[in-house]
Amino acid sequence: MMEPVTALNAFSPATREWFQGAFLAPTSAQEGAWSAAQKGKHALVVAPTGSGKTLSAFLWALDQLAVGSPPESAQHRCRVLYVSPLKALAVDVQRNLRSPLAGIRQAAQRLGLPIPDITVGMRTGDTPADERRQFARTPPDVLVTTPESLFLLLTSAARESLRGVTTVILDEVHAVVGTKRGAHLALSLERLDELLERPAQRIGLSATVRPLDEVSTFLAGARPIEVVQPRTPKTIEVSVQVPVPDLAALDQRPAPGSSDEEVIGSAAGTAQRPSIWPAVERRLLELVRAHWSTIVFANSRRLAERLTSRLNELAAEELENIQDLDAQGSGLGADAAFPAEAIGQSGIGGGAPAAVAKAHHGSMSREQRTLVEEELKAGVLPCVVATSSLELGIDMGAVDLVVQVEAPPSVASGLQRVGRAGHQVGAVSKGVVFPKYRGDLVACAVVAERMTAGAIESLRYPRNPLDVLAQQIVAMVALEPWSLEDLARVVRRAAPFAALPESALQAVLDMLAGRYPSEEFGELRARITWDRVTDQLAGRPGAQRLAVTSGGTIPDRGLFTVMTPGGADGAGSRVGELDEEMVYESRVGDAILLGTSSWRVEDITHDRVIVTPAPGVPARLPFWKGEQIGRPLELGRAVGAFVREMSALPENTARERAAAAGLDAWAVDNLLAYLHEQRDATRHVPSDRTILVERFRDELGDWRLVVHSPFGSKVNGPWALAIAARMRERRGVECQASAADDGIVLRLPDAVDDSGAEVMPTAEDVLLDPAEVEQIVVAELGGSSLYASRFRECAARALLLPRRDPRRRTPLWQQRQKASQLLTVAGRYEQFPVTLEAMRECVQDVYD
Repeated sequence: MMEPVTALNAFSPATREWFQGAFLAPTSAQEGAWSAAQKGKHALVVAPTGSGKTLSAFLWALDQLAVGSPPESAQHRCRVLYVSPLKALAVDVQRNLRSPLAGIRQAAQRLGLPIPDITVGMRTGDTPADERRQFARTPPDVLVTTPESLFLLLTSAARESLRGVTTVILDEVHAVVGTKRGAHLALSLERLDELLERPAQRIGLSATVRPLDEVSTFLAGARPIEVVQPRTPKTIEVSVQVPVPDLAALDQRPAPGSSDEEVIGSAAGTAQRPSIWPAVERRLLELVRAHWSTIVFANSRRLAERLTSRLNELAAEELENIQDLDAQGSGLGADAAFPAEAIGQSGIGGGAPAAVAKAHHGSMSREQRTLVEEELKAGVLPCVVATSSLELGIDMGAVDLVVQVEAPPSVASGLQRVGRAGHQVGAVSKGVVFPKYRGDLVACAVVAERMTAGAIESLRYPRNPLDVLAQQIVAMVALEPWSLEDLARVVRRAAPFAALPESALQAVLDMLAGRYPSEEFGELRARITWDRVTDQLAGRPGAQRLAVTSGGTIPDRGLFTVMTPGGADGAGSRVGELDEEMVYESRVGDAILLGTSSWRVEDITHDRVIVTPAPGVPARLPFWKGEQIGRPLELGRAVGAFVREMSALPENTARERAAAAGLDAWAVDNLLAYLHEQRDATRHVPSDRTILVERFRDELGDWRLVVHSPFGSKVNGPWALAIAARMRERRGVECQASAADDGIVLRLPDAVDDSGAEVMPTAEDVLLDPAEVEQIVVAELGGSSLYASRFRECAARALLLPRRDPRRRTPLWQQRQKASQLLTVAGRYEQFPVTLEAMRECVQDVYD
């Protein structure tokens, strides 16, 4: 019987023999990707984690390197370019390529074929200077890099080493599509194509995304592209667990002296606020003990550090066999010194050794993160508590459970995180979600239900981000002159700029060419020259340095670098980063917790914190001021629909649906009780079709107006701004408005109107004419802290707030001061590009 014809048949004998010896058969994703690659087509491979996507993109390119002859010029040897949004993923891929390359070499040797010598190199922000110089002279066959490093390569003489590239592999495309980082990368890819004799073939790898057209257009622009999306859905099992019978009764303490009484704290019995955390932490430790390898995801770096500390403290208690403290209390146990409630409220970590868990997040040093990853893969470490730093496709070995504490930011994020478990072809991914309170339980239930159904949120790439455009134009003309026609052609090939208006392009060029000079703000001086007769563009002196030292799209948060003391040979090692407000609240001699370890502060300079190890010392948990990820509108609508539908169901049917969504018995009880109590209290349940408004006086006698809206902060934020503006205009009162994912709270001072009548908020105050809302929001945004913050970030991306020295931090207050000066000057010009972009970002990206 003849063997079926597959894409694998087109590979060379050595590659084919290695693959058939290592795997049973190609996955559907691999078959589809290889078929497209063999035809020379651009391809987008969409498949869940554990589908063999990495080999689907790489193997054909590696095979071509193995059988082909290297180019005559050694400088053009680099033919495969791999771009990863994460440095850790880039390191992981470089390591994972060793196996197929070694296997192909051995197979070629066995078959008596020429033995290929394929080299793999890496270029990231962590690459030493000598390796960077070596790349310019003798580049590898395969270069593994990041979007930022690709930009730097294209803006330096090292770009000559990219002229031989034939294949570009973009991993985890979904992670950048909806961001300005993605728009920046799209322009870099077009700049790369301009260097080449023929455009490179692009292979994009993505988790499940929607809509496919949006992502494929982002990847290939207007060029034809083949989408490979095999119908082999990943099997996931998600459960939502509540570790207490009643989330609303945490404050019900056992009666003194009863057998159920739990003595909290040392013998003094200090009263702490009731908390769900002790129950969650104990259940977490049970799950870690019951599994081989566990990743716990938290939605913030502080929570990741805190959970790590508590898991290790609880494990230490188990080791010492101290479970219960008698009424007198010996004070020897970790709970005696640092009970769970006190830990959560004091912000102190007990300093227990990291026997069970270690933290993993972006404010830890790369070396520490790599060490944690290796320990988890090797089975030395049972658990890692991570933020989104481990969300993307890093191979974490035999992880058999993922735990998510509180609802994940989105369904797509939840799928990515749970997909870390069972990260092999055909394996089942198992996840457990712990809600923090009953409102969070609703979101957890909806996300779990939609994860099982694969109902992810849609992605949309930013349209015409002018700050990104300004930065890339400076980089393009810094090395060689461009005609305006050619520059516009290349820019518009990138999907985010395909519909770039001529007026917007002219405005950006005007800004860069010095049309807005100012004695008050010197950074508005010209960065490029624009001959308006010949339409030739060229960089002014210093343009290349400006683009290289101040380029990129990730905002500068003014973080302090944490270092160990330097020895005679120079600087010490990097430990991580701290928020500047955390540093301002710290003093020499303080102990801080970072990356699961306690550190003693030895010195604080203008840009770094010097620390020494302080093992076992109770330490302050760090905090970072970051932006909250708002609930997507699609998910908000789903939350509202879920609440409405569950409220209308008979109890037995509602229980069945909740159980089918993965809720355990206590979770079902808490969910239904929450909905019943809401209806009993107000006769209505807020949903996607019902907006509930409550009014009451607070403890100071001021009126509070609560708008229950499940649509997320992207909707509730601008709505709150508009309501506050209307109250000021129509009632003459200044009200404080705050918005969150589940609603809006307004506080009105006790006031009377012109007739002497009391000003009382009503439901009519929140009902706005849709035609007026955008105008009101835009007017209100102009003076808001949100707009000022976004303007600062946009100005930095547009190279108007350059870094004096990229190796040293610029304090955030200094950045804000310079941005405020620029905003004052820019406000005089109606069409100033950065002003327009900051407003667009607020209205379209931050708000919906």
